[in-house]
Amino acid sequence: MKLWFGFIFVLLVAFETVVYENIFHELLFLFTTKPLYIVLFYSFATIIGFLSITSLFFLRNRWLFSLFFMALLTTYGLELVYKNINNVGLSLNDLSVALAQADAFALDALTTYQEAIKQTFIVLVVVILFMLMVRRVVHINRWYISAKWIIVLYLFALALGYSILYRTIGGTETRPTNFKVANTFIYYLSNRLYYGKRDKLLQKAVHKSSYKNIILIVDESVGGKYLSINGYPKETTPYLESIKSRYINLGLASSVANCSQSSNILLMSGASLNSLPDRGQRVLKQPSIFQYAKRAGYRTHYISEQSRGKRLQNLMSKYDLEYIDDFFQPKEFYTHKSMPEEDLIKATKRALKSSSKNFFFIVKHGSHFQWEKSYPQSEKYFLPTLKSSDPLRLDKKEEAINSYLNAIRYNVDLFFKYFLKETDFFNQKDTLIIYTSDHGQSILEEGRTSTHCDSTNPPLTQGIVPLLLFSTNGVLKDFQFKKDIYSHYEIMPTIKKFMGYETKQKTFFDINETNSQQTFVSGDIFGRTSLEFNSIKSMR
Repeated sequence: MKLWFGFIFVLLVAFETVVYENIFHELLFLFTTKPLYIVLFYSFATIIGFLSITSLFFLRNRWLFSLFFMALLTTYGLELVYKNINNVGLSLNDLSVALAQADAFALDALTTYQEAIKQTFIVLVVVILFMLMVRRVVHINRWYISAKWIIVLYLFALALGYSILYRTIGGTETRPTNFKVANTFIYYLSNRLYYGKRDKLLQKAVHKSSYKNIILIVDESVGGKYLSINGYPKETTPYLESIKSRYINLGLASSVANCSQSSNILLMSGASLNSLPDRGQRVLKQPSIFQYAKRAGYRTHYISEQSRGKRLQNLMSKYDLEYIDDFFQPKEFYTHKSMPEEDLIKATKRALKSSSKNFFFIVKHGSHFQWEKSYPQSEKYFLPTLKSSDPLRLDKKEEAINSYLNAIRYNVDLFFKYFLKETDFFNQKDTLIIYTSDHGQSILEEGRTSTHCDSTNPPLTQGIVPLLLFSTNGVLKDFQFKKDIYSHYEIMPTIKKFMGYETKQKTFFDINETNSQQTFVSGDIFGRTSLEFNSIKSMR
């Protein structure tokens, strides 16, 4: 029995080392950077973890063994799928995004990442056969260990792993995989975000507003480098090129984060780079852009093509609705109609007929994967492309890029052609459009199939977004804007300034090359796990 126990222990360690590649790498990193007692504690927790997993094979009760068996397979599968996608594995940020967007993008994700799922399935089949073989040997020889000792050892190992996760704020990986994934779920459930009323806005607008209508358009998954108006060699934005004298192109800007949920709530709440990580969760508590707009006399509109009905997203709560006069989301999931994002355009057109001042926060459906589904096949311009059922694969990079470029041409260029025409924008008085995207996009870069939301060492293209200004009065006429120095951090302060507020935060008018902060964050913006700061300036 002792020989078999040791045999299973060694095989489990070997399996995780080969498949997940993190155990000895983490130990080496700790050994070269941390005191010896930390290395010893981590090693002790890892050994206890593997001992507890090994002991599960010696459970007498078959139902209890089946329960643990399914838990092992589930955690192995989750970790390996994410590792095949992002080269890292499941993180708190991944879990948070998956739980928030499962109903909207689950099918797209399953199709896009089916290759990673297939690879994981093959590994799991081998794991299942191995586990059942070992279990059969244990059962035939009746080598059983008391269930209470196994459970005590398992809970002890779980507690040790959680203590490391808690102490390092997710900065240190813990193994075995079963404990890493389990502790990530526990950590998520025990660190839920604030859900309640926002602070009252005490500040008043002290100047006359610069615009009657202010429209903030936040696109989805539009990488700034893929727009031909920003120098991309393929003609993805011919319409915008044809009217380039009628708007201001601020070039390649930095998003605040590389994930939709984080970027949208930060844009809505106006956090600064210096305030991150936001451990006090101020972006969920402080006055939102809607409160500033209402206090300045604007009618507020939230229009989204990403969700449906009354389902809120991007960390919005029912308390935000108190400050939104017009909330619009289609009743059904997004479908292609006679023009890109037709429901959104019509809702904006209706609202602009109002004689009141209007502030719009518009969230587009945009170019989220699957890209072949994000534009109608009649708008296929760049060839060859992926098929709608194709996963993202490294050997299909040209097809993937062309599919994405078609999505950009349709959802950005053609969208503006219809949006500006249908809203009669250039004949609207005192109206401003600020256009950007929630985050950029990486397409099969660095051997990853993930396109955004990578928590660790993300490709910098995930934080590069477009930034355009359309204005129908002379407020921006004489200001000399420069390109490629701006970020999301200046958007809310600029809007507040146009609404008539004084602000100490930097606006578009205060940014130059020396104080430009083109940095996006990856990971958890609330500091529940490690947060990385990524400068896109290093790409230039």
